[in-house]
Amino acid sequence: MIIFRIDLGRKYGLGHYSRIKSLINYLHLKKYKIIVDKQSDKKFILSEKDKVTFLYSQNETFKNEATDAKLFLKLIKNNSKDLIIIKDSYRMGYVWEKTVSKSCKKIISIDDSLDNKHFSDVYINHSPGIFNNDKTLLKKLKKKNKKNCKFLLGLDFALFNSTNEKRKIVKSDLVFYNGGSGNLLIYEKIIKRIKKLNKNLKILSIIGPYSNNHKFISKFNKFSNIEFIKKPQNISQILNGTKLFISPASISMFESSFLKTPTLLIKMNDKQNLPDLYYEKLGHYFLLQKKDIKYTDKIANLIYLMFNNTSQIKKMMSQSSLNIKKIKINYKKNLKF
Repeated sequence: MIIFRIDLGRKYGLGHYSRIKSLINYLHLKKYKIIVDKQSDKKFILSEKDKVTFLYSQNETFKNEATDAKLFLKLIKNNSKDLIIIKDSYRMGYVWEKTVSKSCKKIISIDDSLDNKHFSDVYINHSPGIFNNDKTLLKKLKKKNKKNCKFLLGLDFALFNSTNEKRKIVKSDLVFYNGGSGNLLIYEKIIKRIKKLNKNLKILSIIGPYSNNHKFISKFNKFSNIEFIKKPQNISQILNGTKLFISPASISMFESSFLKTPTLLIKMNDKQNLPDLYYEKLGHYFLLQKKDIKYTDKIANLIYLMFNNTSQIKKMMSQSSLNIKKIKINYKKNLKF
């Protein structure tokens, strides 16, 4: 049995859940459980409710990783020795892993930081621009991990949704997205400015499952050619059908890279602040900081200019590639359950 422990919800968004779902699909896993904090995290994962378990009651909350680890062990105590634990969390690290490792077969950690300390048997970091043959990096990581830890690094181990049903493609000119829990109001002025540049553009706004965007929707009720897609299970059909994607520099950047969808990335928080060269490895050459959004006219003009030059951007993106067949082979070879 495989147990996933992840962060999920309004505060943490969908990134951790998206990554472990990718791994489940890559490896065709059937016997697994996903452990999240509370019942309130359930609404987006109803489609697999039999696979989900809640660690805390509604009147409890996360205190620290040591306490969380004890509760987790209590939950899995009946068959813990044969379990493989896969953890994707910003809150649980070395203390959690060391505590849990005493009562399971193996711990696999998924992380997007090179600085966190771990006590895991396998460490996965799919950040673009890092490689398993980088001796200097491996030396650094070995100092921060359990002895004999296996490292799966870079785009050869990218975790993203690679499914794409062409029959269900949703056509548009522009797609705006702010993650699973982000507020789309951040794009309000930009969209209104773009509409002044070209009122006929078809704009889609993806509303994540943990987003509260009633105010955003109400502000555009009278606008033509603006549609809202609420809580989609899969955004690949939307990305594959648009000419330009505006998005945080999150998991969705892997999907748009895979589909060769011209993309404007915005680094919305510190977790998304990779070196520019890393994004270029994915074919993303247009990057902004969150603070740049206040320059409404300049951003709108940039988006409109990108929209009118998507064929050139696609040519730039063609130099990068995510080989999904190779990625799946890499995981099957390195993670033998």
